[in-house]
Amino acid sequence: MSILVRVGGALQGLFGQAAQAAADASGVIQRRRCFSALSLAQTFVLGFLRNPRASDEDLAQMAAQGGVAVTPQAIGQRHTPQMAKFLQGLFTRATKIMVGSDKVLAPILERFTRVIVLDSTTITLPDGQQEEFAGCGGPSGSGKAALKLQTELDLRTGALTQVTVESGRSPDKGSSRQQARYGQGSLRIIDLGYFDLAVFGLVIAAGEHFLSRLQFGTSVLHGDGTSIDLLWWLARQPGQFVDQWMVLGQKQKLACRLIAWRLPLEQANRRRQKLYREVMSKRGRPPCAERLAWCDWTILVTSVPQEQLTSEEAVVMYRARWQIELLFKRWKSQGLVAALSGSTESRQMVRVWSRLLAALVQHWLIIAGVWGDPTKSLSKACEAVRRFADRLAAALRCPAGLTQILSDLCQILEKTCRRNQRSKPGTWELLNDVGRLEFR
Repeated sequence: MSILVRVGGALQGLFGQAAQAAADASGVIQRRRCFSALSLAQTFVLGFLRNPRASDEDLAQMAAQGGVAVTPQAIGQRHTPQMAKFLQGLFTRATKIMVGSDKVLAPILERFTRVIVLDSTTITLPDGQQEEFAGCGGPSGSGKAALKLQTELDLRTGALTQVTVESGRSPDKGSSRQQARYGQGSLRIIDLGYFDLAVFGLVIAAGEHFLSRLQFGTSVLHGDGTSIDLLWWLARQPGQFVDQWMVLGQKQKLACRLIAWRLPLEQANRRRQKLYREVMSKRGRPPCAERLAWCDWTILVTSVPQEQLTSEEAVVMYRARWQIELLFKRWKSQGLVAALSGSTESRQMVRVWSRLLAALVQHWLIIAGVWGDPTKSLSKACEAVRRFADRLAAALRCPAGLTQILSDLCQILEKTCRRNQRSKPGTWELLNDVGRLEFR
């Protein structure tokens, strides 16, 4: 099955069966007059895909693309709690639709059955949502409500294999996704928020692998169980890289590779400055001398053996984790998913869920068109996709023409959206040529 057929099927499933199920569960349509579940979902999702700042008049025009002639006032009346629940339920169903590319991103990734980058992003919500989505609080009573999107990106295919909505107060380390299984031979790449030796032990027991930075304060031991003063030991190792099998944790005794390299002084000092600001902001006192000295090094830990992943390759793979940060950046800066705009709480929540749904649809279309092409700018592709929202809306009423419209979109993305020239190689280039990695 081609990627275009899969994307077309995903769109039809989202605006068809999923939309109807969400409508039934929310009670958003009491009597059928103008809107059906499909046309209502299409109006708001594709309307905010075309323009994240869409007005009621913009949405009325999108409704017309789907064959529903309504006034802007009628759109305004749709901003209700039931509408927000409908879109929330639709988003939950949409996250279960998986769309991945057939393109081979890089041979290094094919050494693993899946390469999952797990990370989260937080969206502040109106205070009235705190019962369902408790936030962490903040100055002047702000931040009482927030949601957290636990997101898993498969670097092999570009698929969003999971997007789980959690309370903004939930720590990453305690997320339910910590217990997720990705299959034997898979690799999960995480940041320090998910660092947990007990979880790593379960990963290894399941025949899976992990790649993470080492958390400060973690006990490091030799294979015979003797403790190590890690910074003292690292400073006395020869070569550009330190790559040794070690044991982590006094209790867990978890065997894994430790990969470390010293940073240039300028970069290490920038890390120290950032760390100092963060610790002073949170605790009101400066970090300890050992924690500041830790900034001289980047230290990774992984269960992947040397014969499967060299030191340099492990560094490049961990750098590829940045792709999920860029995904969140596009969602927030271009898709405005975190912008609380609207005069009422219902309007704000309708826009939050509509924009999140638009971001998912946009990702599916980008996967179909440019995933894995190092010459393309994903940010430019996002903007190009918006211009097809009207045509997609019209095609949803005529599924036979949907594949052709998706094909037209892919051709436009192929011939445009070129990435601006850079002085340094990007993620795709490094994954395909580890030798281009620089450590200066």
